[in-house]
Amino acid sequence: MDSGVARLVVAAVLGAHGLGHVLGWLPAWGVAQFEGVSSRSWVLSPALGVDGARLVAGAAFLVPTAGFLMAAAGLLLGEPWWRQVAVGSAVASLLCTAVFPGAFPAGSTIGSVAVNVIVIVGIGLAGWGQNATA
Repeated sequence: MDSGVARLVVAAVLGAHGLGHVLGWLPAWGVAQFEGVSSRSWVLSPALGVDGARLVAGAAFLVPTAGFLMAAAGLLLGEPWWRQVAVGSAVASLLCTAVFPGAFPAGSTIGSVAVNVIVIVGIGLAGWGQNATA
């Protein structure tokens, strides 16, 4: 595959994955409602209450939303930092999923975890995209 096409595909996946995280913060902040999702946290809801956990969920899910969109833009613009932002966003997304396991429908959770693991292993461990800054 041509490197320019690969860059576009990877940037599209990163951007789409970032946009998918709106499913975590839109309902948490009451902007939208989706069937079968919850901002309840097994660790935070008992300590902060339902409303406190919802506030944290909204803020927490904004991090991977913004991070993956920034990583996609950085990749397209040839910025050297895109890889670190993508890996950090994947770690943040996994933490959000662990703390708020009902934030996405089950299929979306499985897909999100899969993309996050691929990003961490591919970029973080295998060094994908090291030459994608030019």
